[in-house]
Amino acid sequence: MKKEVSKRNQINGSEKVPLITKFFFGFGDVYGGGVFNIINFFYAIFLTDVVKIPPAYASVIFLVGKIWDAVTDPIMGYISDRTKSKWGRRRPYFLFGVPFIFLSFVMVWYPVSFESTLARFIYALISYMFLNTVVTMVMIPYTAMSAEITLDYNERTAINSLRLTFSLLSSLLCAVLPMMIVKSAGDVTKGYLIMSVIFGTFFALPYLGVFAFTREKNFKPATTKLNFKDLIVEPLKIKTFRLYLGMFLFAYLAIDTVSVIFPYYMKYYIGKPFFVSAVLGVLLITEIIFVPVYATIARKKSKNFAYILGAFVWMIGSITTFFFKPNWSSQLLLAVAALIGAGVSAVAVMPHTILGDVTDVAELKCGERREGNISSMATFLRKVASALVQAIILLILGAVGYINPVGNEIPQQPSSVILAIRLIILAGPIILLLVGVFSAIKYPLKPDTHKKLIKILEDRRQGLRVDENTLRTLEKELI
Repeated sequence: MKKEVSKRNQINGSEKVPLITKFFFGFGDVYGGGVFNIINFFYAIFLTDVVKIPPAYASVIFLVGKIWDAVTDPIMGYISDRTKSKWGRRRPYFLFGVPFIFLSFVMVWYPVSFESTLARFIYALISYMFLNTVVTMVMIPYTAMSAEITLDYNERTAINSLRLTFSLLSSLLCAVLPMMIVKSAGDVTKGYLIMSVIFGTFFALPYLGVFAFTREKNFKPATTKLNFKDLIVEPLKIKTFRLYLGMFLFAYLAIDTVSVIFPYYMKYYIGKPFFVSAVLGVLLITEIIFVPVYATIARKKSKNFAYILGAFVWMIGSITTFFFKPNWSSQLLLAVAALIGAGVSAVAVMPHTILGDVTDVAELKCGERREGNISSMATFLRKVASALVQAIILLILGAVGYINPVGNEIPQQPSSVILAIRLIILAGPIILLLVGVFSAIKYPLKPDTHKKLIKILEDRRQGLRVDENTLRTLEKELI
């Protein structure tokens, strides 16, 4: 009797996932959450102030690295979807990626001291491209697998909420500890190297657990051919995916904008460069605290409602940062960080809980599972857009007269640079979040709709007759 109930639950997509699987799968996202956090918060200022690369050169590093992703992300999604092994489609890359995660992270933060600016630029570019390749090799299969552990709407929310909790905990560590490690080393260049070894190990080892304790559903490998037009264009034809992108992409662009400009804001406007760790720590702790709050709101209302609520909370925080005065108290600055964190929590977590549902819509359209294709497109577009934002910010700083430090002295930046920093931290998130809110309002896949979708998909997989009226309605609403 229990076996029949279990089988019926699996057909309906409502099976429970073991806690050990949830734990180790979620633990894997310490890499995804942490590596981007350290890069976004500290890499631009590392290039300009430690490696002494001009802002215009640094912007090229970000842009070229993401152009490279334009090639590797779709290819990795294609390879992952078609992989056949005794370990499944996704898991081999977790085991293979462990040593490369460590090596690539150390290379990026190695503070080269070539006399030639061009030589320093070339090294930084090659190491950054290598890091992006490794992230792609591991994170595309990992993100795709988040849709394959279960088909249940609420279980996906639970798994991805736990996953994002680990991601945010990693983000917290990666915001607070790096500069503490760098500062404690005495020498900045030595400090960055020690930091890279510690965090390279921290990012790599969890994937041994992901490989050992997680399993994916035994879907047939995809049969798509390596056609860039199909891999890139086909997902964009799906209305649900486009609206998901609006929520995911613009939320993370807002996060990237703040991540890049915030160290400059703290160093040159507030005048407290090493207090950045405390501010980011409060922001990220608040994010983590609010994850279960928004998960509850998502269950009672919807995922997109939780997203919209968080976006408006963050906008209020952005306005506050612009009007904040350097002579105001540190406690008030921490309170502003907590307000922003309360908003970021929703816009960071909700898109990840939605991705698995979007892959179900893709199966409705294409007739086969293409998690790798969908996740690679989302990751690729996020990386490209992120690089554009980072490059634009650095180009703006260069254009308004940014002064690179000489030695260990902090230069006095012109008023044009200070104003640019404040405007970016104000307008950037608000404009981007408004696009995300519009997409969330239009997003059509609610819990009841998803239940109907799963029933149709299961009937089709088993060769059963489907309800044509329901099918046509779903296609009209979702595709």
